[in-house]
Formats: sequence, structure tokens, C-alpha cells
Amino acid sequence: MTDGGWEFRLLGPVEVWHGGGRIALARRAQRCLLGLLLLEAGRVVPVSRLLELLWDDDPPAHARGVLHSHVARLRGTLDPDRTGSRGFRLLLRGDGYVAETDAGAVDVHRFRDLVGRARLAGPGGRSRLLRDALAHWRGPLLADAATDRVRDRLGVGLEELRLSAIEACVEAELECGRHRDLLPELADLVRQHPLRERLIRAYMLALYRDGRRPDALAAYRRARGDFARELGLEPTSDLGEVHDRIVHADRSLDLPLSGVRGPTAWW
Repeated sequence: MTDGGWEFRLLGPVEVWHGGGRIALARRAQRCLLGLLLLEAGRVVPVSRLLELLWDDDPPAHARGVLHSHVARLRGTLDPDRTGSRGFRLLLRGDGYVAETDAGAVDVHRFRDLVGRARLAGPGGRSRLLRDALAHWRGPLLADAATDRVRDRLGVGLEELRLSAIEACVEAELECGRHRDLLPELADLVRQHPLRERLIRAYMLALYRDGRRPDALAAYRRARGDFARELGLEPTSDLGEVHDRIVHADRSLDLPLSGVRGPTAWW
């Protein structure tokens, strides 16, 4: 929670917390409006865009008036004296609205900031920062406020960044020698995302380093089957190379993950 006492949670159902207590926003449209503005915290969001997103590209004739009513209700709930004295202001600027608050109070922005900081850290620090970043995720963006179509428009790249952060996190923890602790998590991740090669690769290495070479090879065979069935393709040569090195018990696989050729960037 920031010094101003606000915490805005958009990664999952929309929640607003202030001073340790939760502030209820009963109307879905108000939760959606607040989310739209906080995703662009400090920047003006045109009324035209708000109307498109709130009504999924089909606003009624009276939509502008309804929007202004929602804004008034949000102000009454979050900034009742309209001075911003509590660290939040909702302002009309030109033909748009802006939510003024510390971006660090919004979980989406904290997530992105932590992921960015992780890029510059060593394996241990990278793991900690990415675990902290991923802890902000409670579900899909604006889970109880936006339609799937609107959510897809708003969250372009966000889900991919989450998955890349997961991959980078487990790779960093493999570098730290935590392969045994990672095995249950990696098994679950590979079940959820059977076509993510970086996760398969990490799982194979964790199994191999735990003395389970047959299981590591079986994981590759399952991946080949999934790729053939879903994509009509073979896994890439990078994953095939890891498989071949496991077959031959290549001693370099006992080194940190950096000893295994893989992606040059993880986002």
C-alpha cells in the first residue's frame, strides 16, 4: 500500500482499498470505469474511448450522460471533498477524464515495474522480484467488470508478459539450484501450458537434475505428441537439443541454466 493509503487491484476482480479497509463499488459499470482510468493513471482518457469500452462499441444515445453520472458517483465515493486530499482525484480535462493517483497504488503498474526491475537483477534477485510481481495476479484483468472482448483489447501483451515472467522466474530459480522445489510447480505449469517450450525445457532440466532422467525424456515425448496434435509441428531444435543432451547425460546440464542454450531474451 502506498503512503497515501490507496491500493487499487485490477488483476482479478476490481477492488479498492484505503487505510486498510475495502471500499465497495457495487455497480459493474463503475468498477469498469475506474479500471479504465487507472490503467492510464495520470493520463487523460477521451470520453469517446470510455464510451466505446464501457458499452463494448455499442453505446446508447444517452451514454454520455450516464458516464457523467458514474463519474460523479465515483468521486462521491473516492474523493468526497473533491480536493484530492486523500491522494486520489478524478478530473475532467478537455473532452476526457484523468485519474490522478500514485501509479504505484495500482497493481498493474506495480507488476510492470517489478518485471522491469527484474531484468537488471541477478538470478536470486530476479526470482524474488518476479515472485513479488506475480503475486499481484488474482485472475484476469478487470475480471468482474469488463467483457472478454474489452478485456482482450485492454490487456494486449499483459498475459504474455505474465507468462514470460513465470518462465524467467523458474529459470532463475533453476540457476539457484532449486530444481527439486520447483518440480510440483513446473509439472502444473506444463499441464496448463503444454505448448510453452521454455516451461517444458525447465521441467525437463529440473527432472534431470533431480536424478529422474527417464521422466525428463518422457516429458519430451509428451511435448512432441502435444505439438504434433495441436500444431502439426515438431518442437524447435532448442528443445530437441536439450533432449539429446539428456539422452547422453551431458555433464554440462548439471551447471546453472545459463549453460544450456536457450532464448536470448525472455520478453
